[in-house]
Amino acid sequence: MKILSVFTIFACLFCFNKFEIVEATSQKWHGGIPGAGYGTYYEITIIPKVSSDILVFDEMWIGKEYHKISTFQKGKKMRNNLFAKGDTITIRINARTNVKPMPFTKKDDCLIERQDAPHDYKGEALLSYTYKGKRQYIEIEKFVKMKELNYP
Repeated sequence: MKILSVFTIFACLFCFNKFEIVEATSQKWHGGIPGAGYGTYYEITIIPKVSSDILVFDEMWIGKEYHKISTFQKGKKMRNNLFAKGDTITIRINARTNVKPMPFTKKDDCLIERQDAPHDYKGEALLSYTYKGKRQYIEIEKFVKMKELNYP
C-alpha cells in the first residue's frame, strides 16, 4: 500500500510539471560605436511537456523591468509562439539601454500596459504563462552569467 501511495504522489508531481527549464543565461553587451548603447541579453531554454495549444509564455519581469515575450524554436528565427511537446524553445530578451535616443522613436511604441509584477519574488526573474487558459508564474532563481559581448 505504501509503494502505491509513493507512486501516486510521484505521478501527480510529474503531471504538474508542464515544462522543464534547461538553462537560463544572461550576457551583458556594449555597442561598438558612440551612442550605440548597452544592455543585457536574457535567454531561457525550455522543453515543454505539452504543446502551445494549451501552454503560452507571454510576460516576464527581470528585477523591476517588464518585458512582453514570445518564443521561438531552436535554430529558427521566427517568433511565432508555436511549439509541440518536446521541442526545444527559447525566450530571448534584449534589455537595451540607449545612450542617445533615436530621433524617430514614437512615444506610442514605448507604452507598456502593465509594469508591476503580480507578486513579490525572490529570484532574478518571474516568468508568466497561461496553462489551459489559467495564469501561472514561475521564478527564475538565477541566470548563469556569460562572458560580456563587446561589438566592434
